[in-house]
Amino acid sequence: MYDTIIIGAGPAGISASVYAKRYNLDFLLMEKNYISGGKILYPHWIENYIGFPKGISGSSLTDLFTEHLDILGIKKINAECVQIKKFGSYFEVQDQKMNIYQTKTIILARGTIERSLDIPGEEKFRGKGVSSCATCDAPFFKGKTIATIGGGDSALSETIYLSEYAGLVYLIHRRDTLRGAEILGAQISSNPKIKPYLGYVALEIIGDDFVEEITVQNILTKAETKLKVDGIFIFAGYEPKTDFIIDSVQLDDKGFIITNEDMQTSIPGLFAAGDIRSKHLRQIITAVSDGAIAAQSIREIIKG
Repeated sequence: MYDTIIIGAGPAGISASVYAKRYNLDFLLMEKNYISGGKILYPHWIENYIGFPKGISGSSLTDLFTEHLDILGIKKINAECVQIKKFGSYFEVQDQKMNIYQTKTIILARGTIERSLDIPGEEKFRGKGVSSCATCDAPFFKGKTIATIGGGDSALSETIYLSEYAGLVYLIHRRDTLRGAEILGAQISSNPKIKPYLGYVALEIIGDDFVEEITVQNILTKAETKLKVDGIFIFAGYEPKTDFIIDSVQLDDKGFIITNEDMQTSIPGLFAAGDIRSKHLRQIITAVSDGAIAAQSIREIIKG
C-alpha cells in the first residue's frame, strides 16, 4: 500500500516526486515511456523557463530533471495506467500488463496528447512527410518547402526553428491573428522564409507515397488553395487523455480535470497536476508548481 502513486514523469510528475521524496512518502512514479520528461523533450529551444535567461534545449532540460531524480534515488517503473478504481479509503491502479498497485492517494500528471486535425491524408502520411516533432524531423527538410499548422506558442516557436532548415515555411492558422506571445509573432513577421496563411484551415493532405501538397481554405471566402509542400508539421494543440480515470471525476467542457488550489479533484485522495488539469496557462513552470503543491497536499493527508 503506497502513500501515493504519481502517474506521469513529465515536469509535474517529476516535481511531485522530488517533493514526495523530501517528505519521506512511500510512493511510486509510473511512466509509460522509457524516457522521462514528457513534452519538454519536444521543443528545440525553451526561452521562458526561470534560471536559463539564454534559453535551453528541451533535451538538456530533460537531462537536468532526470539527473535530479537520479541524485535523489527516485526510480520509476515503465508502465501505462489503464484503469483506476476506488475502494473505500484506497485506490487500485491497473497497468497494461494487468498488474495491480494499491495506494492511499494518486497524483495524475499524465499530461496531454497531440490534437489531430482529422483531415484526409493526415494518418496516411504520418511519418511520410507529416510530423508533430520539429526537433526530430527538421533535418530531413533542409532547403525544402514545408507547412506548419497552428498559432500558439509551440507552433510559432517550432515554425521559427524549422525555418532554419527549410527553404520556405507556410504558417497556416485558422484565426486572422496569431495566439502566441508577441515576441514570437514579431520574429515570424520579420522572417523572410516564413509566409503566413492567417484565416485558413487545412482541408486535405495529398500525395502518392509521400506528402506532395496541402489544400487550405480561407474561412471567410471559402476559396481553396493548393500549396506544394514536402512536409507538414502539425501543432494544433493538445487534449487530455482521461478515459482511464474514475467516471465520477469532474471535468471541464474540454475534458480537463477540475481541481481546487490544492490540486484536489472532486474525488477525495485523487489529485491532478500539470497539463491534464483545467487551467489557463500550460507551461513547464506551472506544471512544476502543480506537482509541488499536489505532493504537499498529500503530505498533509498522510502525515496529519
